[in-house]
Amino acid sequence: MVSSNGETDTENLTLNSAKLRVEELLEGLQNDGVAPDVLLGHLQFIKQVLETLTGHQSAEDTEDIAGAPEEVRKWLSSTFNRPNVSVDVPEERPSFRSIANAIRTGIFIEQIYRRLSTSQLMPIPQNVNNLLKDINEWDFDVFKLASIAAGSPLRYLGYHILMEHGCMNKFKIPPSLMETLLYHLEIGYAKNSNPYHNNIHAADVLQTTHWFISQTGLKEWLSDLEVFALIFSAIIHDFDHSGTTNNFHVQSGSSLALLYNDRAVLENHHVAEFFKTMIENESNILNNMSKVEFREFRSLMIEMVLHTDMSMHFTQLKSMKSLLQSTTDAASVDKTKVLSLLLHSCDVSHPSKRWDLHHQWTSRCMEEFFRQGDLEREGGLDFSPLCDRQNTMVPQSQIGFIDFIVSPTLGVAGDVVNLVLEGRPDIDKPWNDILLVNKAKWQAKAESGETGIEVSDAVNDIKPHRVGTARHRENGLAECSEKNQIDKVEESVTILEGSYFIKEEILTMESLPPNVPTGEQGVTTKVQTSSTGSSWSIETEESSEPVQILDTPGKRRAPVSVDADSIKHQTETLM
Repeated sequence: MVSSNGETDTENLTLNSAKLRVEELLEGLQNDGVAPDVLLGHLQFIKQVLETLTGHQSAEDTEDIAGAPEEVRKWLSSTFNRPNVSVDVPEERPSFRSIANAIRTGIFIEQIYRRLSTSQLMPIPQNVNNLLKDINEWDFDVFKLASIAAGSPLRYLGYHILMEHGCMNKFKIPPSLMETLLYHLEIGYAKNSNPYHNNIHAADVLQTTHWFISQTGLKEWLSDLEVFALIFSAIIHDFDHSGTTNNFHVQSGSSLALLYNDRAVLENHHVAEFFKTMIENESNILNNMSKVEFREFRSLMIEMVLHTDMSMHFTQLKSMKSLLQSTTDAASVDKTKVLSLLLHSCDVSHPSKRWDLHHQWTSRCMEEFFRQGDLEREGGLDFSPLCDRQNTMVPQSQIGFIDFIVSPTLGVAGDVVNLVLEGRPDIDKPWNDILLVNKAKWQAKAESGETGIEVSDAVNDIKPHRVGTARHRENGLAECSEKNQIDKVEESVTILEGSYFIKEEILTMESLPPNVPTGEQGVTTKVQTSSTGSSWSIETEESSEPVQILDTPGKRRAPVSVDADSIKHQTETLM
């Protein structure tokens, strides 16, 4: 019952509105997806309608006795209304229909999430997409990808591979968040301008890792979390590499060597810098993991990346060879050790790729070694192996690298994969024939008397562009509610070793000065700063005489301003 026809009409309109919203959601989910805010708004409205109707129904049950005395009303209610009590029902096996409905509901929820995720996918250029169709090939040309991807091979390849393995759906990672993180990782890889340890190398190791996961059947042996951890370890395994070896850091007493006590200096730094970058850029892709999942992911990543330290190579290989000789039971194999070996194998795999790719990688590697040798000579340090550009014989070094490092490592990795995939045919090992071909080419060069190698193409590498990510596209330009913000910086601050130093710049404040006492004598709308001399000068509008600052100020983390208090917040925001 209702109290009036007006209420009936209102409820009918509300129900019709709720129905229309449900139909709109269904149509959107069946087509291009529904924006999260639209979905949330519609569901909240429908919830309110249902709650209102439920309340009306409860009111209807007692409306006929509303005028009775209290005691009579209690008696009528308790006697003639169905009591709202819980009844213990014997446990029954679920029916086939209930199971089917539960499965159908789960699929429906997953489809909603996929629709929402698909509507936010990172745009990938068509020519990049066309090349990414070949990522299942052992000899994938990552240099070509770097060229057509405008210096962002890791971002596109990483995103594509993570999508292919379903990592973002399984761990509820918003695509825009992943895009943002990959963007910052790409920038971090490229900032030191290394010929070898850069974003292209990371993309190469990532693609080789993907080959092992997807082309050998290994994915069936690994959990979703292990696949995700292996892929992302490949992405970050050399993040923010200095372009020098661990030995150089130890011998030179670098800050990283001091921080990590001379042990796996760079490998520790790669992992730590990744987590730091993820947090500082508000792109925590692990936010929806449980505590247990997060601890396992982090533990796996640390183990895998630390085992890319070449000083652990022979110990690692000896351990896995002993395992192969002592067991045929896949259940007895330590997955963490297998994953560590796989990442290490992919990290040193370039001699097993076709000659043009391998030769380019060798040129880049030797160029990076020789740069380190130059630093060692300037610092009075002993040359590290293969770093003396005057006395290193490149062909012989590559023959030894193939014979004693790459061939045994990939051989053991292949045998371990065959062990854990018991009952299946042995995996294809495309590296065997290629290693023989490449070794023969180096032997021919050595026999002809060659000792050096051609200059690499590293000088032509395209730097990743600093462009807006999906989060910028979603949020638009940041707005500042404070007045007197710095609207234009004609020359940006110079970044050196993570600190911000003023170079030579003019800061223009287009709004008027604050209409409050500032405590400063000369308020101006334009400041010319210079640190080229022994003293700094600031010219104000009220005086033609420059104000001399006799002592050069120390390093500052913000642009100079004569009204620092009023624009402190905006300056910190720019940083």
